[in-house]
Amino acid sequence: MNEQARTLIETLALTRLDGEGGFFRRFHTFYSESHQESGSTILYLMTHRDFSRMHRLKSDEVWVFLDGSPMEMLTLDSDGSHALTTLGRASDGRCPIATVKAGQWQASRPIEAEGWSLCAATMVPAWDEATFTLAAEEDLAPYVTCPHLSRFIGGGR
Repeated sequence: MNEQARTLIETLALTRLDGEGGFFRRFHTFYSESHQESGSTILYLMTHRDFSRMHRLKSDEVWVFLDGSPMEMLTLDSDGSHALTTLGRASDGRCPIATVKAGQWQASRPIEAEGWSLCAATMVPAWDEATFTLAAEEDLAPYVTCPHLSRFIGGGR
């Protein structure tokens, strides 16, 4: 792992995210006036080897690129279509923000072979493990013709 990524994981107190991959920490929890949890933002760092594997959530998620290597995000829709989005620094001419819609399969990884990417991700309502589904092989069968899929499956570490 890149030394700068290792330092950020330690400095930001990120922990390994089992299942999905990468390293994270809940940065903020939003509360309503009645003190009910209403949303959350996490810090998330991924490396080329320990990336965000294919999963889906039951609510929209907004990703904001913060630092490191440009990253690519693959989303798969229920109709079999897909989109590949590149996130990076706006000063480098890249878009720094993307939204993943509720129910879309999604996976992300740095583009560079030894790269790392630091992002923030916000969800409303707050992230809840019960709303998370890690893709099984049969879940991805409708997308076998997607030319990008193999880069986002398995591996992780």
